[in-house]
Parts: sequence; structure tokens; C-alpha cells
Amino acid sequence: MKSILFFWLALFSFKTGFAQDSVEIKKVALFAPLYLDTLFDAKGNYTMDKRIPGFLKPGLEFYQGALMAIDSLDREGIIMDVDVYDTRKKGFSLFSLVDNGGLNGTGLILGAVSGKEYLDLAQIAKEKQIPFVSVSYPNDGGISNNPYVIIANSKLNTHLQAVYNYTLRNFGTSKLIMLKRQGNADNRVTDVFKSLNASKSGEVLSIQTAALNSAVNNADIETLLDKDRDNILICGSLDDNFAKRVFNAAAALSQNYKITLIGMPTWESFIDPGKTDTKNLALVYSSTLYNPGPQANEWVRNFTLEYGKATYTRPTVLAFHSYELTYIFLRMLYAYDKELLQHMDDKTYRLITDFDFRTVRWNSSTNGADYFENKRIYILKLESGKLEKLN
Repeated sequence: MKSILFFWLALFSFKTGFAQDSVEIKKVALFAPLYLDTLFDAKGNYTMDKRIPGFLKPGLEFYQGALMAIDSLDREGIIMDVDVYDTRKKGFSLFSLVDNGGLNGTGLILGAVSGKEYLDLAQIAKEKQIPFVSVSYPNDGGISNNPYVIIANSKLNTHLQAVYNYTLRNFGTSKLIMLKRQGNADNRVTDVFKSLNASKSGEVLSIQTAALNSAVNNADIETLLDKDRDNILICGSLDDNFAKRVFNAAAALSQNYKITLIGMPTWESFIDPGKTDTKNLALVYSSTLYNPGPQANEWVRNFTLEYGKATYTRPTVLAFHSYELTYIFLRMLYAYDKELLQHMDDKTYRLITDFDFRTVRWNSSTNGADYFENKRIYILKLESGKLEKLN
């Protein structure tokens, strides 16, 4: 509850804490689903007993990471006028905000939004010519011809390309098995792999696809394994329950078989390097963040400590990204102002993530950008409790 109280108090002092009338200050807008009308009554009393509901956490993590980044910039003498908008506030409308001049003079938008809110912000960014950093949504939403959108959380296809390339380089002679659920729900992953694996002379890699029941068990997978070869299991599903069953089965079978399990980028939500038992199993997965841990990196150590003091929890991937992206892009806004988009390859202000923002074009014959996307994908390996960066 202390973390909720801190969050509640900080939210209403957020803008005034960083504005100074004597300095020309650049204006920034942050958008996140904070649900304050749901969580607090008219007197400011918290309505959820002692619980912090799951739907609150992404907005809170984004907000807290951004707040800490702006605190850091403030200490460096870089002052910003930051407006925070709760996209779940009753009666809130992005387009009404724009019509009423709420984004006039804004030089940068950062949002932890998805779906329609993402699409609306992308449209507004284009119309108002304001760079919009999509912090958490791993999707382009089908937008095109919008060079003001910057996708920081790389799309699934970008992850799969990196995973396929790693598999091709390292496991060409191993037994490759793609595990998916029965039915069409998991075809998205397998179809991308099939496309990447196709050539004029046939398939590049020999990948066996096994369609399994959602309640997969050890025996289902053991029948696919070869005791005399390295078994590379690729979990071709984004369903967390199926993924956890595959992981548990692979971990148990790795006592008798040599297994490398390749997971999806969504596995970060339930894989804790400090608590996940991979004594005999090599677990490989992709991520947009390589966190070497507080023991190995001073910045990570300090951030983890300060985040814990503020929220009484450990920072998540979103919290790290929120801090980094807020710090980087506010720094770039301060340095380049309206020319920010011409300096997307500037790595001066990077912290722990080596973001690689590249122009994406749906049609290679056009000159303009459809949007920017972070193409830096880390391939991580967890084995015997040790997390290792492979690229």
C-alpha cells in the first residue's frame, strides 16, 4: 500500500515538480492506463483493499520508470514540462485533448498503450508532427507512411527473424523440433519460420513440427527426442500455459536427453533467471533487453535499489525500458528539438540497452519511412542459473 500511496502523491506533483518559468522548457506528454478513477474514490481513498490489481501494474511500471528518469534529468539540470494523461480516466478522449489544444507545443509523446489508443496516438502524432515513442506495444497496428511513430518493443516477426538466424548458425546439424498446439492458434509462429526457412532448392533447415495437446506432458515430448543427438526444441506458441508445460517437461527430460529449449520473447514474463531451475537444460530466448543483473552492473544495481525504495517491488522489463526510453528521448529532445527524428542513430545517451532504431518501409521503392522500429534483439541463454548474452 505504501507503493500505491507514493504513486498517488507523485502523480499530482509530477508536472509542477519539473517546470520553471524562467527557462524555455520543452513539453512532453506521457500516456498510460492508470485507472485512477477506478482505484480511488472522490476523497482519494484507495478502493481495492490491500490488493494491487494486475491490470494496474503495466501503467504503474511505465509511470514509475519515467518518473525516475525525469528525476535523473532534473539532477543533471535538464528541465522538462511533463504532462501525464491517464487513458482510463472517465470521459478521457485523446481527440478532445487535441481539439482543446492540450498537445500544442508538445515536442515528444511517450506511451505505454495498445490497440485503439496506440492507433489514435499514431494518427495524432502524424497530424501534429510530434514524435511518438510506443514503449510497450510490440505491434505496428498496420500503420504506414507515418515517420513519427517509433516502436521500441520490437515486433514478433523481428524476434522470430533473430531466433531463426541464431538457430541456422548454431543448430544446423541438430534435431530440430517445433512444438505447437493443435489447431490454427499457433500458426503465426510456425508460418513465419516456414517462410524464413524456404529457399529455391527447398527447406534450409530440417524442422519437424509436432502439434500437441494443450495439456502437453513429458511423454508427449519424449517420443520426439533422440538420445544420440542434440535435441533443439522450439516452442512455437505464445500461450503462456502451454509454454510453461513445455518448459517443465523439457527440464525433466533433460536429465536423460541433451536438450536446448528455444522460447518466445513472451517468456520474460515468467522466467526469473535467479529462480528458474535450468541445471541440465539450456534455455534460449529472445529479448529487447539484456539485464546483466545488479551484481554485474552498477547502473542496474542503483536503479533496482531506487525502484525498490519507491515501489517496494523489483523493477520489471517494462520499468527498465520506461526509464531508458524516457531518459534517452528526453535527452535527444533537449539536444535536437525538432530535428530529433534525424538523429535516431545517436547512441550518446544509451544506458544498458543497445537500441537500434531503423526505418521500416512496406514498399522498398518509396523514400519515406512507414515508421521506425527497434531492431536490436538479444539472444539470451539461461543455463545452471546463469544468464548469458549470445549476440
